[in-house]
Amino acid sequence: MSATTALLSIQQNVYAIAGPILIGIGSISCILNLMVFSKSTLRKNPCTICLIAVNLINFVNFYLGLFLAVLATGYNIDPSSTNIYFCRFHFYITVVLGCFQSSFIILASIDRTLITSPNAVTRQRSTRRMIIISMIGISLFWMIFQSHALILTEILQFGPGYFVCYYPPGIYTVFMSYHAFIVNGILPTALMIIFGCWTVKNIRTVSRVRPEIKSMDTGNMMIGRPAILRSKDQQLVRMLLVNIIAFFICKFPSTLILIYQQITQYDEKTSDRQVIEQSVLQLAFFLYYIDNGIDCYTNILVSKTFRTELKRIFVDAYHTYIRHRN
Repeated sequence: MSATTALLSIQQNVYAIAGPILIGIGSISCILNLMVFSKSTLRKNPCTICLIAVNLINFVNFYLGLFLAVLATGYNIDPSSTNIYFCRFHFYITVVLGCFQSSFIILASIDRTLITSPNAVTRQRSTRRMIIISMIGISLFWMIFQSHALILTEILQFGPGYFVCYYPPGIYTVFMSYHAFIVNGILPTALMIIFGCWTVKNIRTVSRVRPEIKSMDTGNMMIGRPAILRSKDQQLVRMLLVNIIAFFICKFPSTLILIYQQITQYDEKTSDRQVIEQSVLQLAFFLYYIDNGIDCYTNILVSKTFRTELKRIFVDAYHTYIRHRN
């Protein structure tokens, strides 16, 4: 019981202390990202539309996901462990938002692959209309596909007086474990890496071809415009690649724990072991949310365009404040 008690104490302190801090830092990150990506110089880009959607999802997820987890784990206020309807709704929203996030990042990666293609016809396929239609279709698909959570999720007892909103053991546990491993783990990470590498390859190919075109063209607009577009594309690629790395580091551990639980599901487990496994999973889920709250700060590090736009927002806000005071 000493190990179990110690782990439960660590889990509670992490959520009670670090949880509100992460929600605050993450909310600021999402708001700043939305302010930058909504600027007229960026919002018309199809990739930026995906990034705006991702940050909206992250912001909502902080309050429908992490905030409720902080109340439940950090302060023992958990309506999902006593109300089955709230339990199922909360679980459904959390799963759907997670699928939205990974899917829209993949869409952004595909758009970068299209727009950096040396083939002009392929580049023309990168349009706002196509991205919006794809996002609507993907959203409807995940909302329907994940509707099983509204029916099959239950309130389970993992120890004396310890109830958790979770999926019941059996076939549904098998399905959800492999679902988490494939849909939320291996598949999105693999697709992000594939399209990210493909985009880098396209940029290198274009950078070798375009200097020859410049030497043959004497028009100033034809010389300058491709370089500007290439610079923005490269910075968007950097931001996406960093997002992919953060996605893998922060979200993959929870998938591995779910697979471990699936492998050991037929082992005879004491109540202490069940509590320990659930506590480790809760700590992994806290790591899961860190990725949602650091995008702005990584974008500042890797993108000059992002830093410039963010600085311009603060300068404009300061000048507006001075004008109102005077």
